[in-house]
Amino acid sequence: MQAYRLVRRSEVPAGVGASTDTEPARTGWRADPVQAEVIGHTDGPMLVLGGPGTGKTSTLVEAVAARVREGVDPERVLVLTFGRRGATALRQRIEARVAQDGHRVLREPLVRTFPAYAFGLLRRAAAERGEPSPRLLTGPEQDLIIRELLDVVGEEPDDDPVGWPDDLRPALRTRAFAGQLRDLLMRAAERGVGPVDLARLGEKLGRDDWPAAARFLREYVAVLALRDVSNRGSIAYDPAELVRAATGLLRDDEELLAAERRRLAHVYVDELADTDPAQLELLSVIAGGGTSLVAFADPDSSTYAFRGADPAAVSTFPHRFRTASGAPAAQVLLSTSYRAGPELLAAIARLGRRLRGPAAHRRLHPLPDAPPGVVEVHTFRSATSEAAWLAHALRSAHLLDGVPWSRMAVLVRSTTLQLPTLQRALHAAGVPTVVHGEDLPLHLQPAVAPLLLLLRCALEPEHLDEEAAVALLHSPLGGADPLAERRLRQGLRALALAGGDRRPSGELIVEALRDPTELAGIDRRWAEPAQAVAGLLATARDAAAQPGATAETVLWEVWDASGLVERWAGAIGQGRPAAGEGDLARRRRAEAADRDLDAVLVLFDAAARFTDRLPGARTEVFLDHVLAQDLPADTIAPTADRGAAVRLLTAHAAKGLEWDLVAVAGVQEGIWPDLRLRGSLLGSERLVDVLTGRSVGGATAANVVGQTSALLNEERRLFHVAISRARHRADQQA
Repeated sequence: MQAYRLVRRSEVPAGVGASTDTEPARTGWRADPVQAEVIGHTDGPMLVLGGPGTGKTSTLVEAVAARVREGVDPERVLVLTFGRRGATALRQRIEARVAQDGHRVLREPLVRTFPAYAFGLLRRAAAERGEPSPRLLTGPEQDLIIRELLDVVGEEPDDDPVGWPDDLRPALRTRAFAGQLRDLLMRAAERGVGPVDLARLGEKLGRDDWPAAARFLREYVAVLALRDVSNRGSIAYDPAELVRAATGLLRDDEELLAAERRRLAHVYVDELADTDPAQLELLSVIAGGGTSLVAFADPDSSTYAFRGADPAAVSTFPHRFRTASGAPAAQVLLSTSYRAGPELLAAIARLGRRLRGPAAHRRLHPLPDAPPGVVEVHTFRSATSEAAWLAHALRSAHLLDGVPWSRMAVLVRSTTLQLPTLQRALHAAGVPTVVHGEDLPLHLQPAVAPLLLLLRCALEPEHLDEEAAVALLHSPLGGADPLAERRLRQGLRALALAGGDRRPSGELIVEALRDPTELAGIDRRWAEPAQAVAGLLATARDAAAQPGATAETVLWEVWDASGLVERWAGAIGQGRPAAGEGDLARRRRAEAADRDLDAVLVLFDAAARFTDRLPGARTEVFLDHVLAQDLPADTIAPTADRGAAVRLLTAHAAKGLEWDLVAVAGVQEGIWPDLRLRGSLLGSERLVDVLTGRSVGGATAANVVGQTSALLNEERRLFHVAISRARHRADQQA
């Protein structure tokens, strides 16, 4: 059974509510009495709780602007938030708001993520001491070091300096094992678990892999220290230990801590529910003891537990951050929803009753003049019928109700499972859609996937099988259609039979891509796609074999030889409105080419940063890094304006955004909620459960129940985030 929820609103009165991703912050924003209390607060810590659409971020922006109006140096105001993209958007909103008051934005408030702020502390301390600036140890570099250490392990037990369990030895040289080992080490670092504690926990729980991982951790730290010495003393920190290192630095240097506390007059925290224990500890060091600290949180929006986020930080905040007199921090509830009408709020409240934790922030009230709204639920027999109905509903909303395309969004749980079907149905119905490059993992973007596949097949020939060969032929790199593929198979098969070769056509295609000499005997029209792919494979191999070749240079050689830049640039030029072209098909091709060029730009940006970090790393390591990404990565590469289009994205990526109409697709058992236990070989999730009290040693059944219950609550919070992205009027389908 397929299900989705469709939400629509009429216009919100000017001057209230939060801004969307498609429009600037409202210039006529007016604070209600509770928000005004938060904006004016400057004495000690305060926790601000509010549900979706209550104006938490807008209140934060106004509070920072108020401090600047009062004469506070903007650089003495620190704003901490989750994620680099969120920090960038928040910084832009604050700058725009300060500029509205007539201030020239010469010095800006410090809007940082926790790791960025920690890295700045470490770098500034190193500069003051005359030491080399520290550097961030990236994921690929960590994986490279881990795999190098694992490669030392020999075939015999005596050749294993760490002493890994026998049942793990076959997996030691795999990329997956290195990734899971890094994940375990990061979760331990986030929670301050050192080698001794990790070994003790493993012995207590009967896990012989954790003591081995603890011994590996000692060796890993020693190798990093040796590399730091060889790198002229520049210390490298991985993302997990970065925040802990900054906290330790401040605690060990009282003068530095006192100077930092004097420097920060006011501290604001957005998305407190997405902080992990290490980040909360750093916050308590710099903003404890009655500092002017205001933290904003919605516990029901915490959806990054797999990254270490712990929503329990919200409930412990008042007692952890006390006033100068020792009293618990003040708490304020934002209870007015500027986004949803009463009908949609009622639906959100019904879901909220199934969530754990405090419930006071869930009792929201709509504006007095808010339309009541409508909530509808629709069920479908298949994903195809759901997608077709969704396309019809979006077109009706646009043509009959006048909802702009850019104010609609379709949210999904899994881009891999759901996005292709939805995109095909919406495009066939003439609904313009856009998937922003930052909303998808890099390797899943349509323009990038063929390039990565071609590099993988060129550098690791065992990956070039029939499936990969056909995918390359049909990709923009080959440009074949089903007829061309069929004629190519027939031609290769005929030549093979003439020589007594009875192999299937799939094997013949693979051999032709490796050695294209046989393609000379086939009609040029049908051989051209295979010749193009074979040439690009050869280009990639030759570029990678050059001395000093990097992922960036190999990728550039393939890109330059593909001719895609001229093809896509031509499509963009033909689709420009200035040319007087009104053909819908040409405009669609231009939009697709524009989107594809953006995606390739992001790929080159990732390759450049990878090369800067690891100058001597092979291209295969870069491929492992990109293909292992399960979530979108931050990028500084520019992207083009997509124009009016319905945005397709995951519920995780939709956090903090809102639209007039929101469709939540694929709400069915197995997809949403997805209750499969995310178990790993080394049990990094078990470590988190043990440290948070969700798991006890020995009680296997109880542990499974506890993990499943926590996972269900996480899925419910994610769904809660999805349905609360819509404004005011709701047509809910399920």
